[in-house]
Amino acid sequence: MRYIVCYDIADDRRRQRLGDVLLDFGQRVEESVFECSLEPSLAARMIDGVRAVVDTEEDKVLIYGLCENCTEKALVIGPVERTQDAEFYIL
Repeated sequence: MRYIVCYDIADDRRRQRLGDVLLDFGQRVEESVFECSLEPSLAARMIDGVRAVVDTEEDKVLIYGLCENCTEKALVIGPVERTQDAEFYIL
């Protein structure tokens, strides 16, 4: 399943740590937006990593799960490159 993760993190250090966590699971498509194609077990690890970093009193994180049909319907406007699934990620 493909996941879109977007966030608004109040603290610079936590924001950097969250970006580092998400880079282990997907690709940055915007400054605070990642696209990840993950099996359920890796998705659970990603969510655990996100929870370990964020301060739930100050930070906001949205994780959207997109089925293959929804991913195919995604509209891209402008010079945006669609992310490609990596053959493998090193975790």
